[in-house]
Amino acid sequence: MSIAIAVIPEGYTPEQKKIMIEGTKEACMKAFDLTTEHSFVQVQEIKRENMDESSLRMKSLFVYTTYGKMPKDKNVLAKGFDEACARAFGDDKGRTIVIIKEHFDENAASNGFTRPFAPGYATKV
Repeated sequence: MSIAIAVIPEGYTPEQKKIMIEGTKEACMKAFDLTTEHSFVQVQEIKRENMDESSLRMKSLFVYTTYGKMPKDKNVLAKGFDEACARAFGDDKGRTIVIIKEHFDENAASNGFTRPFAPGYATKV
């Protein structure tokens, strides 16, 4: 599973954000071998007056995922996010930053159960 939160300055069109979201989701799925049901992408827009000059030219991605991802796979994600931003924003892509936070299964829950105790979890591992 991965949850990716893209942080961008406000002002982009819904179409641009859709391109970035779809490209980022594809990158997460490819990098971490996930299905569409286990990869989530959200956008957080920040008002431009609440950003410094460097942040205005940057697109950030914060990814929360389970422990044990390989460096080469993390690089696939970083490259995929960069490419998604290039497709979405063109010359205004700016710098892309990816921060990946890994957590152990017992530190993630869904539908009221931490992963090790979720119904059917044992059959998936």
